[in-house]
Amino acid sequence: MKDPKNNKPVIYQCNGVNCRKKKGKRLDYYIKKYNLKDKIEVDKMDCNDRCQQAPVLHLHPSDIWFSEKDLGTIFKRYILNK
Repeated sequence: MKDPKNNKPVIYQCNGVNCRKKKGKRLDYYIKKYNLKDKIEVDKMDCNDRCQQAPVLHLHPSDIWFSEKDLGTIFKRYILNK
């Protein structure tokens, strides 16, 4: 699924304290690995009270919430197969 404004999927990264502390480099790694810099947008979002899953991400417009550790699965299932 894609964002109707710019025709790109958007991944929102939680910018809350717990997520910032636990943020890894996986998202940047996957974007670079699959050459998606111009095909996906990344933006920040405020804390969403899902701290137990930190670092938390949200794939829009698919409305999928996930932890950074699930990025490989999310990329394969929802981004690369589109």
